[in-house]
Amino acid sequence: MVPPLVRDSLPGLSLFRRPVPRRSLLLGLLGAPLTLAACTKDEKKAAAPSSSSTAAAPPAPAKPAATGKGLPADLLAVMTKVYLGGTVPASGAVATALSKRKPGTKGVIVIGSTGNWKGVAVASVVRGKDVTLLVKDKTWKVVGGWWPSLGVARPPFATMRVLAIGSDARTPQPVEKCRGDALHIIGVDAKGVGGIVGIPRDSWVPLAGGGNAKINAALVFGGVKGQVAAVSKASGVQIDGYVIAGFKGFKDMVRAIGGIYYVADKALKSVDNMQITKKGANLLDAQRALAFARERKHLPNGDFGRSAHQGELIKAGAVMARKMGPARLASLLGRIAPHLATDLSPAEVLNLSASVFVSDPASIRNTVVPGAIGTRERQSVVLLGSAAQSTFKDMRNGRLGA
Repeated sequence: MVPPLVRDSLPGLSLFRRPVPRRSLLLGLLGAPLTLAACTKDEKKAAAPSSSSTAAAPPAPAKPAATGKGLPADLLAVMTKVYLGGTVPASGAVATALSKRKPGTKGVIVIGSTGNWKGVAVASVVRGKDVTLLVKDKTWKVVGGWWPSLGVARPPFATMRVLAIGSDARTPQPVEKCRGDALHIIGVDAKGVGGIVGIPRDSWVPLAGGGNAKINAALVFGGVKGQVAAVSKASGVQIDGYVIAGFKGFKDMVRAIGGIYYVADKALKSVDNMQITKKGANLLDAQRALAFARERKHLPNGDFGRSAHQGELIKAGAVMARKMGPARLASLLGRIAPHLATDLSPAEVLNLSASVFVSDPASIRNTVVPGAIGTRERQSVVLLGSAAQSTFKDMRNGRLGA
């Protein structure tokens, strides 16, 4: 099983939006009464009219601003500073990049969405080819993006290697104390290019607490920290964060995004003879997506093939997110957030997910480390040799290939 990557691209999001408050201009008009003096019969005097009037000062011209349907006013206030000048709340490489922008003088129209990532509001805002990623603590802060219309070079992505864990937990079993049967290192480098490396669940490795066991047992004995430590030690790859989901969480994510589009090179049935895919395009519902992630009996290379299929599902989710576009990214993340556990911060997950709009996910390499079948402690296991270490080494910078 594979936790999905992104969502107004991947599975139930809650959109937290407030309507943009409308400004109204109240014009007060003060009319001047006329007082006419009475004229006597014998004396005709033209009484000079007494008038009292106060002319309303013309309203000051409205300053140009960023506007966007469905986006909250405080978010649009930050976008106004991005495009029309002012100090933009940002930090690090993002602040440095935006300090070199060339603001305009005319109002701009933006589109985007908001969502909630583990209790924190997030937003993705788009104008043309510009993308702005924001996180709200007490106020909105720009944490990533790129702005070609402002003459700004894209700040580099932070190189990240995230361990995606598919737990074998069934309801009501604890997700973080069952076997880690699906293990994938998902990476992205400073250029936004990445890769996916699957690790066979029966790989024989040292555990963080001592001794050796199948790598999926690390979750049982040491929880998520133990699983991350086992993968990092066996691979030599620095793991910067994790996402984990069980059977229920995975299916709920798929439902939240309305299914996963997957193009299959051949038809596949499950061990209980359910038709999972047909050759060509498929919209996998929650049940079939889970069956596809778990099926190995009908695959010629068993667990290795299953792990490869899981990586393909991750790519399929990323392709869906790319087609939906960056404006919907925040809402997508909000939909999937309730169904997984993670230690990724909102800024990290925004930037990691936004990499799908920089490099085509369909071209990202997905591989499974090779290994030999052997026996240890009367168990059939996978022994990781030099070929596996070569693949891991290639992944240490967050991407596969040159």
